[in-house]
Amino acid sequence: MGDEGWLGPDTCGVKLTEFEHMTRQMSTAAPKLADLADALWQALHGAGASTAPAMEIKRIADWADRAATDLRRRSRLAHDLDRQKTAMVVCRQDGNYLKLPDRYTDQVANANGRRTADLFRRAASGDATAVSALRRMTSDDLTPAFAKGLLEALGPEELLKLPMALVQRLAGEVRQHRDGVDASAAVTRAILALLSGSLALATNPGKRGYVGDDYLKALRLAGRTNLPPLSQPPNGTSGYQSLATLLGSAGGARFSTRFMEIVGNDMIAYDGALRKDLGQLPLPDLAGKAGLGNALDPSTTKVKPDDRKTDFLVPLLLAAANSGKEASQTLLNHRPVAGPFEKGTPSQLTTTNLKYLLHDRRPVWGEGDHGAALGKAIQIAATGQDKESTALAFAVSKILADDARKIYVVKEGKVTTGEKGPFDELKDGDLGDAISRPRHYDELSGLRPGMATVLVVHMDELHDIVRLSGFTEKAGSTGLTGEDLDYLLLDLTRDSAAYEKLLLGQIAHAKLAVDRTVRQGGDLSNTIAGEGRMFGHLLEARHQAVGAEEGRLAEDKARMEKFVGLGIGLLPLDDQRASAVPVVGKLYTEGVGQLSGRLTKWFAKKLADEVSPTIKAPHTETEAVERLFNQMIASSMVAHREIPSTDLAGKPFATEGTPSRVRPLNSMDAVALERFLSWASDKFKIDLATGEAQQGIENGQRMTAGHYRSADGKSVPPSSLR
Repeated sequence: MGDEGWLGPDTCGVKLTEFEHMTRQMSTAAPKLADLADALWQALHGAGASTAPAMEIKRIADWADRAATDLRRRSRLAHDLDRQKTAMVVCRQDGNYLKLPDRYTDQVANANGRRTADLFRRAASGDATAVSALRRMTSDDLTPAFAKGLLEALGPEELLKLPMALVQRLAGEVRQHRDGVDASAAVTRAILALLSGSLALATNPGKRGYVGDDYLKALRLAGRTNLPPLSQPPNGTSGYQSLATLLGSAGGARFSTRFMEIVGNDMIAYDGALRKDLGQLPLPDLAGKAGLGNALDPSTTKVKPDDRKTDFLVPLLLAAANSGKEASQTLLNHRPVAGPFEKGTPSQLTTTNLKYLLHDRRPVWGEGDHGAALGKAIQIAATGQDKESTALAFAVSKILADDARKIYVVKEGKVTTGEKGPFDELKDGDLGDAISRPRHYDELSGLRPGMATVLVVHMDELHDIVRLSGFTEKAGSTGLTGEDLDYLLLDLTRDSAAYEKLLLGQIAHAKLAVDRTVRQGGDLSNTIAGEGRMFGHLLEARHQAVGAEEGRLAEDKARMEKFVGLGIGLLPLDDQRASAVPVVGKLYTEGVGQLSGRLTKWFAKKLADEVSPTIKAPHTETEAVERLFNQMIASSMVAHREIPSTDLAGKPFATEGTPSRVRPLNSMDAVALERFLSWASDKFKIDLATGEAQQGIENGQRMTAGHYRSADGKSVPPSSLR
């Protein structure tokens, strides 16, 4: 070990007498070494010899001086702690050692955490004084050292029993309709938030107060413990139901990847083991088990008890999403292995967490939040441009696409939701009564908006899939074929919010592609044909998904009219990095996501302002896409082509004076904007370029419809032929 760090920066055990003796020796040695170095340097220098040995002794003297200063500080700390009886003593065969943290404030905080553990115990039993003391605490009072002291004093089992006791007391007040139940619920939420915040801090290896892997493993064991003893879910209460309640109370607290690796993954494995007994029913958290309704929701002001179904995995997935990409990926990418808890759960040992959550557990989500929490975790984990995020995005896509094939069937030339679902291949008992229950295509409906966001970020890869499917039915680097993609879109576009996200993402992709082509002087017809095909896939998937539902078809047409009428294709790229990115690669796909978000915010603001459409509405969705291309090309031409001032003189869309320029498009009124688009179409021959749009859209629609086939191999006709 080098000179620096010779005494551990975190903690060390010391014998008080010996430690004081070592401090005195080091304090005496430092100046003697300095004197020796000086004398040796003088002698060597006078003899004309190398002074390097003297300089080395001087370096050691400097180190000894710094070490002596640190030892004196630690010695004073050790005496203070021993005098105040706040130091922790470790007993060994060779004597007693004081556990000596590096900073006195850490030791005080650690001791406060240990003392506060008793306040939590008393508060759980109804002690009003303890409750008042805890109510005076805030999240700012939680430090890693405090959290470590608290968790160590409680221990994993008692940590999980506290929420049970707190919720039981609150449930009694709710059932008896006592006055002040709203205030009691607020107190319970605040106490749970302190516990969950401490749990997040103390289980993070990156913090000074990390309780260690052994504590997390003990917490895992406590989570699998059921109370009362010998009871089995759904009877009694498991530790993981209590832990889920803590996770749901965490607010903005972030949990470490280590917590997710050791505890979070085991919660999912535990859930898998419950499927044989619970079937499609989710194991609730404490609020759901006690019928507390919204009592523990952070935003609650008025308690409304009910029998809503909760799912103990929902808080885990939301906590993972809130904790960031690495934490979410740790859960979703995990592949269970045989261990002390996994015996007798073969379905969990033969699949990844991702496959279990998306496929095996699908009926369970249908009884709860319909996969909304899972969708948030996937969105956080898979929207990056790194290799892991991209691989995860298309692993999710493949699972959803394979299930969509079994959910959506073609009958009498139409796409329908069949009576059978993606679980026919499971043997009886794998998911309880899932085999005999009705098949619901919306079991994961809550996941669709998040998954749409993921696909927007990877829109360029979707274009690659479409291009490749024109030549082969084999999957490329994404693992998805064109047919896979169209079945995935068929499922996602059932949700209007997801459909709008995908449309805006494709508009962003098309706008960047058009702008790049204009800037580089490329072939606009080829660009528009390719972008048109993707629009065709989206439009056709949506049409087939909603069938003949007139209400939703009218809503879709109105949406496209607003896109065109509010001039979304005219939104300038300004000097954003997105306007100068290359045709492929990380920067381009990032540019699509950034611009999609900008379009979304701009469109939402326009709608909120209730601005009347400034451009004549199209008659069909295909015509709407063509007009969007016209807008995109016109705005890019203005941005990247030199326009002689004489061509603009006197035009209502041009600035006054010399030289005359095209006014900002967003500043034009309806008349000026219509005149500008007409002028730009003639000036730049835009109609020639956009002539490929309709053909590209129709090609995409025909290809998409051709992928939806019945058992006898007959595909559905494109929606345009209805």
